[in-house]
Amino acid sequence: MTASPPSDDRITLAAPRRFRLDGKRALITGASRNIGFAIATAFAHAGADLILVARGRDRLVAAADALREGSDAAVTTIVADVATSAGIETITAGVGDGAIDILVNNAHTIGHAPGSRLIDLPDAAWDDILATNLLAPFRLARHFAPRMMRQESGCIVNLMSGSGLQPSPGLGAYGASKSALWMMTKSLAVELAPHVRVNALCPGLVTEDGSPRNEAQERLLPSVPMNRIADPNEIAGAALYLASDEASYTTGELLIVNGGRPW
Repeated sequence: MTASPPSDDRITLAAPRRFRLDGKRALITGASRNIGFAIATAFAHAGADLILVARGRDRLVAAADALREGSDAAVTTIVADVATSAGIETITAGVGDGAIDILVNNAHTIGHAPGSRLIDLPDAAWDDILATNLLAPFRLARHFAPRMMRQESGCIVNLMSGSGLQPSPGLGAYGASKSALWMMTKSLAVELAPHVRVNALCPGLVTEDGSPRNEAQERLLPSVPMNRIADPNEIAGAALYLASDEASYTTGELLIVNGGRPW
């Protein structure tokens, strides 16, 4: 009969991994469609309650209704333009004094003059891009991160773009805003540690139905080793990881989900 090994030498297994958000409350901007709605759906199925933010009321209400019907999540909607001070005030007032455990900064714009050279862009185009893509995530983090610090838990996920990692012709201002967002993410991760995690998520080519929308995307497909456009739900899985406790030691990182495309 073989003797059992000493108790201090026994191999133990970690608990099963649970990508759950039970008891968490998540605020998601740009939440009425595409990646934002897919993230909201994944979070709802994982047990989170949701605060959805978007500019368009009708689409936002429809998205919220679908989530209520298809999950047990409590869903609140806030119609606001994150690019404006009034919009940020509307969001903070709508949230009130309640806790926010997860902030997803997904709302973005490529500007009113895509395809233009940087030197041809007017100040108004820069103002619009920076207000939406950089200042809005900062202003929301500035408001909600102190609450997360007080409760000693929380996470922020900022949606990036490959245009912020390398030059993209015609998207210079958009790329500059996303590059700045990445540095802001890293800085916040250092400043808010150890209780609040801050990460960036960088999707590749994504459309709502997973099919190319235009000739530009068709031209880019050969550069994607997986040879296809992503479905938004494939990005949502990565967001769920970053928001969950399974990412408890992940902060200041950039998670790229782009089908293997080299940037």
